[in-house]
Amino acid sequence: MKLGSIGARALLLFAAVGLVPVGAVVLLLLSVNRQAVQTSEQQLQAAVLEELERATMRHVEGVRVDADAVAFALYQAANGKPAAGAGDGLDAVRATLGTRRELGAVRFEVPERSVSTVLRQKGDDVAAGVDVPASTPETRRAADEHGMGVSLLGSGKGLLVVPIPAVEGAGTKARGYVTATLDVADLQREIDDIAGRRFGGAVGLVVVDATRRSVASHGMPEIGAFADTSNHPLWTGFSKENPGVVGVVRVAPYRAESGADMIGVVRFLPGLGWGVALARREEDAFAVLSAMQRRGALVALGAALLALAAAAFSARWIARPIVHLAGQARLVGERRWRELSLTSSRTDEIGTLTTELSRMATDLEGSEIEIARQARQRADLGRFLSKELVEAIVSGRHELALGGRRAAVSVLFADVVAFTPLAETRPAEEVVTLLNELFSVLTEVVFRHGGTVDKFIGDCIMAVWGAPVAQEDHAARALAAAEDMMRFLETANESFRERYGTTIELGIGINSGEVLVGNIGSDKRMEYTVIGDVVNVAARLEAIARPNQVLVAEATRALVASGTFELSPLGERALTGRSAATKVYELVTA
Repeated sequence: MKLGSIGARALLLFAAVGLVPVGAVVLLLLSVNRQAVQTSEQQLQAAVLEELERATMRHVEGVRVDADAVAFALYQAANGKPAAGAGDGLDAVRATLGTRRELGAVRFEVPERSVSTVLRQKGDDVAAGVDVPASTPETRRAADEHGMGVSLLGSGKGLLVVPIPAVEGAGTKARGYVTATLDVADLQREIDDIAGRRFGGAVGLVVVDATRRSVASHGMPEIGAFADTSNHPLWTGFSKENPGVVGVVRVAPYRAESGADMIGVVRFLPGLGWGVALARREEDAFAVLSAMQRRGALVALGAALLALAAAAFSARWIARPIVHLAGQARLVGERRWRELSLTSSRTDEIGTLTTELSRMATDLEGSEIEIARQARQRADLGRFLSKELVEAIVSGRHELALGGRRAAVSVLFADVVAFTPLAETRPAEEVVTLLNELFSVLTEVVFRHGGTVDKFIGDCIMAVWGAPVAQEDHAARALAAAEDMMRFLETANESFRERYGTTIELGIGINSGEVLVGNIGSDKRMEYTVIGDVVNVAARLEAIARPNQVLVAEATRALVASGTFELSPLGERALTGRSAATKVYELVTA
């Protein structure tokens, strides 16, 4: 069986018929399961980050609550309001320290007063040797902004700063702070526990402070204790000054130094400015999906082999008679009508196909003769008449004879406003080019809404709907065309201004009613057009229209459904040549 033969193509066809359903089912199952696996992985990642965040905040919140209590006691002492029975102010502070299990000592600072002293629990020999380092301007600024500032001193150690209310003295107020030591060494154990419970240890977890110094990490050898992780791919797109929206999970995929594709997910903690992150290899995260893809591929391969075997048998059985029909079809394609041999004594589908192919050849031969005749007519008539009228004449629906008939139509006149000054200030060639470009688009708008361009009168175009083919919605089509013309000018005028140094404004008039439609002229030269008072009213409305205004007669408004177009009443207008006033509406296009 040759490649490209009827048999080979039949083989491919039958194989495709067998393979496509199986392939579609396999792909559908993979797609559904991919979404489920991805959703499950995202939920797991979010849950782990929340657990990591809670573990981190537990190590901070206990110290913060105690520091806030000491800050309040200092505020009362500084303002002469110690708790009842507490002795002097410092005794009250030391008493408060004694009730706080997280604190052995704190540092009280008022930078503007150069005050910086360590306060220890009264009578506590252990606390007597405890020192608390001074805070930094950065941590104090964070405390002012978020109510708490935290910075690392080294591996597992840090400082927590909270503000106290302003201390009064000497007629001015100064900002005071309480600084306490922060022990986050146990956070490492909790991170290891989370990684073991959730992923069996095969995951990277890290907690960093606001400067991207690592507080604790697991499974990430490239990040050591108290290491600067600012350049790690996890933080790409997040600056230290503006780390991102706190509390919102952000995905940061990256490629590890080993070449493995990683799924990185980060979350920033509110108030602290710290970040927690998870990094996992894609192949580990989607291992289940990869296994499903392998099984799906095996199923599809088995189905393909079965389909190919069945297709090979069917293709060989059906190919021979089709080879003959293919040759006959080639003769039909080459229009070699007299060389055809389409006779068959078979009564099955192949015989039916042979008979129908013979009938098709006969019909095609007759159709080609008719198409050639109509093509010649269209080519001749298309030089003088509109496309719709040519189709009506060629199909026999319109006779080329003088006379006419009455028809309900809508007539549109669109005229270029202030065309004479434009023509006087521009070269004739430029004016003609501009008008040709404008009329080409306006003509396409008319055709798009099923209208006929009756004629061009200088810088004016006249279009008709409802003739030569009747249209029940001729009024709505005319109004829709007017809207499109105005929309075109909104975008085209910028181009006209750049190329010609001017803009185009149209005045449009629309009227509907019964007119005489037909061929007007003489036996030697005739023109298909519409005649009647409806045409005159449309022309008069166009004449009084302001620039970029569409005026619509009452007769047109009555033919369109209420609410279809926004028509604003302008009252009655006296039109030239008419004794009775005409109700006029403006089509709002903006």
